[in-house]
Amino acid sequence: MFRFLKGIRGTRAPSPARDIDDLPAWIDGDEEKVKSELAALLADHRPGVLDAKDLMEDVLDGFDTTSAHEAPHPKLAGVAERSLPLFLKAMRMSLSRELPGDPEAFYAAAGEILKGCLSAFRGQGRYLSSPFPEEMKVLRDGVDAIGREVNAMTPGISRARDRLRDLGMLRESLGRYLEAGKRMSLLEDGIRSLGQEEEEARRSLEAVNRAIAELEQGEEFRTYRADLSRIRDLEVDLSAMGREYHSAAATALHLMRKGEKIASRNKDREAGRVLREAVLLLEADPPVPEETASRVLPPAQGVMAAMVGSGDLALKNREEIDLVGVPEGFLRRITGLSQRIREISATIASMQEGILARPAPLRSRELAKNREALGRLIFQAADKRELSGREVADLGSRRERALEEIRVRFEALSGASLSGPETDRS
Repeated sequence: MFRFLKGIRGTRAPSPARDIDDLPAWIDGDEEKVKSELAALLADHRPGVLDAKDLMEDVLDGFDTTSAHEAPHPKLAGVAERSLPLFLKAMRMSLSRELPGDPEAFYAAAGEILKGCLSAFRGQGRYLSSPFPEEMKVLRDGVDAIGREVNAMTPGISRARDRLRDLGMLRESLGRYLEAGKRMSLLEDGIRSLGQEEEEARRSLEAVNRAIAELEQGEEFRTYRADLSRIRDLEVDLSAMGREYHSAAATALHLMRKGEKIASRNKDREAGRVLREAVLLLEADPPVPEETASRVLPPAQGVMAAMVGSGDLALKNREEIDLVGVPEGFLRRITGLSQRIREISATIASMQEGILARPAPLRSRELAKNREALGRLIFQAADKRELSGREVADLGSRRERALEEIRVRFEALSGASLSGPETDRS
């Protein structure tokens, strides 16, 4: 790239070191210099192209078409007569192309004019040199003149293109570098903000933990915990009462289901109905209503006693014998267990209702919710900080790579080096 400067502007002394903050202005300035030099290049060669073009258009407009009949050989005369209109059309079409004022566009358009004219000469123009020697010579000279001007512009255009391309690549590298820096700055601000948010949340969490500890040391909360312990003990008792009830009902259910089968076999519908009602009662979860048990169980026991008396139902153990032989004992046990279950359940419900109305457990639940929310906030802030930190590290690597590209490209373009704290860190 330094040869471009040498070729267009002459050798220049190496530039002093520049800071990276100066690069946007330096790139803009160098692009303007290249464009100025292109404008000067255009000013040098545009007149020659325009003069040649004007001369060729004049020749085309003044072509002596009658000379086409004066070819030395009749066959050549016919060929010339057919070729001339096509040649004139092709040449005029090529020369009609606009020549813009922009150097690059002018160079491209002049090249297209040259290409079109040469194509016309290689085509129909091959047959026109004999009948139109003077006109064709002037046209050839015009094409040669355009060719010389285009060829003279080619090295400068090529070097300018390379220079502008390299300046554009330097600008892109600088853009990546600056964009990474902006993004890093935003992320670092976000990381600091998240750190402050996390610190505030931790202080709030400490305050919540202290409030919970103070609350739990108070008399009201100790009473609340004692009530909770009492409720748990009652729930254990309730579960034991339920198991005892189901154990007491199991023997009766076994005999009553056997009795149902016997009644069905004997087609005794009333006995089957009585036993079915008792089975449904004992299958239900306790407690059972005392009135219902007193109404349903004794008749069922009477049915089973009749079946035992008739020999249809055999009793196998002491528990079954007592169930049928002492019916009031089973009823007392079932209703007594049901009553105890009702009493325990009522006590638990009353105590739970009382607990819910106390300030201490209400405050405890509120504090627990706050503690959970603060814990989530701390976790999320820490997670976001970690993600942002990884992104900052990645951006830092990209920024360093962009800085190295800038350094290499700038030194190649200017012969100078970059200075300043940004490059020192690389």
